[in-house]
Amino acid sequence: MSTNIATICLGANTPDAAERLARAYSVLTVLGAIVNATPPYPTAPEYVGETAPYLNQIAILATQLSHDELAERTKRYQAEIRANNPYAPLVNIDIDIVEWNGTIMRPADARAAYYLQGLAMLR
Repeated sequence: MSTNIATICLGANTPDAAERLARAYSVLTVLGAIVNATPPYPTAPEYVGETAPYLNQIAILATQLSHDELAERTKRYQAEIRANNPYAPLVNIDIDIVEWNGTIMRPADARAAYYLQGLAMLR
């Protein structure tokens, strides 16, 4: 079985965003091995109206899962957390696979300042 490399962006803008990112990060460690990661970092909201600033984090994950398997598991976790969001409409967790084995999967995210800021931290 081959190893796949996913670049994943985590984000939240609720008062407990740091805790939410930490929990999502721990979920990723079950799905593969973290190769590199940024600490959580603050960013301005993009693509939405006026809202609270975000806390983002980028993780590079080495995994035996396929893209579809990883996406299904991370989106299932995201849906479970969002279903119990006491801070709605704020985002209590967002998990996106932006790159997969070097291929951009989410072009808008890959161009976004919040993502580029995190990538710069990894270099």
